[in-house]
Amino acid sequence: MPRFVRLVGLLALLAGSIAVSVRPAQALPKYAASYGQSCTLCHENPSGGGLRNLYATQYLIPEEIAARGWPTAEEAGFLAGQSPEISPNITVGVDLRTLSYQQEGGTGSTFAMQGDVYLNLQLSGTASAYVEQGLSTSGEIYGLLRDLPLDGHLKAGRFIPDYGWRFADHQMFNRRYLMDAGGSDNPAFLYDSGFEIGGSPGPLEFSASVLSGPESHGDNYAGRVMLRQEVGALRLGAGGSVWRRHDLAGHKRAVGGFWYASAGPVTWLGEIDETKRPDGVDNATRLGNLMAQELTITWARGWDGRLTYSFQDPNRAEKSGTRHRYGAGVAYMPRPFFALQLMGNYWDLEQGPDVAGNSYHEAEFMIHFFY
Repeated sequence: MPRFVRLVGLLALLAGSIAVSVRPAQALPKYAASYGQSCTLCHENPSGGGLRNLYATQYLIPEEIAARGWPTAEEAGFLAGQSPEISPNITVGVDLRTLSYQQEGGTGSTFAMQGDVYLNLQLSGTASAYVEQGLSTSGEIYGLLRDLPLDGHLKAGRFIPDYGWRFADHQMFNRRYLMDAGGSDNPAFLYDSGFEIGGSPGPLEFSASVLSGPESHGDNYAGRVMLRQEVGALRLGAGGSVWRRHDLAGHKRAVGGFWYASAGPVTWLGEIDETKRPDGVDNATRLGNLMAQELTITWARGWDGRLTYSFQDPNRAEKSGTRHRYGAGVAYMPRPFFALQLMGNYWDLEQGPDVAGNSYHEAEFMIHFFY
């Protein structure tokens, strides 16, 4: 796959060249990689995503991330009096994303991409109950116990298993095609039920999950480990993860590596996965490859440039078709808890038995309300 390898090298070179050429700027904790810390810096969920904690909503977003904070005394007072804490034991939050897209050839639509409401009940100093309700019946619902040895936690309920990078963009191939070679626009298919134990002693993060299976415990499981390191002003991280699922179609498995590099205003995240799925013929399996990369450049407070690349080969043993997706755009957060994103994408499709359709360009515009 020479083209695949060349693109990896090109993105690596681009990330390195920008890191040494862009003027120094204050790093913002928009991504855990920016500070080289775990996802608990901003989220209640140790795996990231979902409800934001008080540190994120009351300080980071209005004081550092948004282009402007609350400019008037009246709005500043409103913020101070409108904490997401209903009481010391109850915290709420929300994510509302509306996406409008237009594809080459006239196809386009506008739809509610995300509509999640979060509720966190602090049962004690170390135990909490978390409920998420989305547009469909799916959502994370679990109990969480913190302060275990090794800065650890225990999670029990329904959740998205901790695997690789949890990009907010559901179209990134490590989410869209991870457990479905044909792709799924609905992230609900990623949810599973079970137990997760994890920890983050020092620069190391790890998690292991035993998930529900149709036959017995052990059919479904997931694991993830990552090591963080700082070299001068450069923050680095690398790890690996595995996820095995047994459903009506048979055994599926994904295994891969992921990494980040961050310096000043530049953050680069990448992931490469191998997928394994049944093909329905003589109990054979098909091995495929996935890649997802995102390069974010913060050139001013509230303004981010974004470059993305995704690749899929559903069946690397045969020429059954491939998908490439290139994206470039800008994200802007003019005020706290309101963001805009404009992306231009190009889907480069090589047709085959597993890939249908023609290559095309598309434009995306997203509005995001959150708290």
